Amino acid sequence: MLFVIQKEDGRNYNDVEFAMLTEIIHAYSGIHDYITMSESELYNNDDDDFGFEFKPKLKTPEELDPQLATAIPIGNISFVEKFLKIYHNIEHEISIEIPPCLRQERFLKRKYSIVPVWEIPRKGNYFIKDATQQKVFSHKGELEDFLFDEMFEPKSSEYDMSLRLDYEHLYQVSEVVNVMAEYRVYVLGGKVETISHFAGNPFKLPDVELIRDAVEIYNQQPDCPKSYSLDVMITPQGTAITEIHNFMCLGLYNVNWDENLLYAYRDGWNYVLNYNTEQTEFSNFAE
Repeated sequence: MLFVIQKEDGRNYNDVEFAMLTEIIHAYSGIHDYITMSESELYNNDDDDFGFEFKPKLKTPEELDPQLATAIPIGNISFVEKFLKIYHNIEHEISIEIPPCLRQERFLKRKYSIVPVWEIPRKGNYFIKDATQQKVFSHKGELEDFLFDEMFEPKSSEYDMSLRLDYEHLYQVSEVVNVMAEYRVYVLGGKVETISHFAGNPFKLPDVELIRDAVEIYNQQPDCPKSYSLDVMITPQGTAITEIHNFMCLGLYNVNWDENLLYAYRDGWNYVLNYNTEQTEFSNFAE
C-alpha cells in the first residue's frame, strides 16, 4: 500500500506519529511505501492577467500523480477530506459519535441527545458539539454564555469565518458529568488491540466487561468499521462510552504498534468510501 503522509512547511503533521508510521512502513518496505505532501499541493494557485490570485481551487485527479488515486492519506481532517473530495466527491467524514446500537443506559450513564439546530436548548449547563462533522466546535458549560443569535443565522458571505450552526447538521447536547479518567480503546480488524489511558486519574480503571460487550455489539452492525477507537470515561456512575471514531485522523495514545496499524488506516478509508453512515437523532432527556 502507498500512504500519503501530511507534511506542512517542512514539519510533519505529528512528529511522534510520523516516526512510528514511517518506521513500520520501512520495516515492510517490500509491501508498503509512503510519500509526503502538504495540503497546498492539492490546490491550483493561479493568478489572473493582472497578477491577482484567484481563490484557490482543488486540483482534479488528472492534475495529480496517478498513484495518488489508490493511496491512503494520513494527516489532519482538512488534509484527508481534500482527498475525499478530489477522488470521491465526498465533502467530509460523518462523525460516528455513539452509534444507535450503543445508545443504551448501560453505555451512556448520562442524559445524551443528538438533535437538530431548532432543538438545541439556549440555556443550561451542557456539553455541545457538532455531531455530523468532526472538529467543528465543542463547548462545555452554560449555553447562555456561548450561543448567540447570530450563530443561528446564515453566513453573510463566503468569506464570513464566524461560527454558524448548520441547519443540515445534527448536534450532540449532553449532560455535563464529572470525568475522573479517560481511556481510548483501539479496535483493529474487529479485535481490541490495546486500551490506552489519556487523561485523568490512571488508577481509575475502566470496566473491561462493558468495553468487551460494546465492541461485540458494534462489530455485529453491517456498517461497523473494521478498525476504530472507542473512547470511554470513568465517572461516579461508572464506565461510560464517550464516542467512537473511525480509524482516520485518529490520535495515537500508544507507541507500541505493528503492521496492523497500516491496515487500520486502510480500514478507516474504506469505511468512509463504503458507508460514511448518516447521523441519526436520539434523546433520553425525557426518560
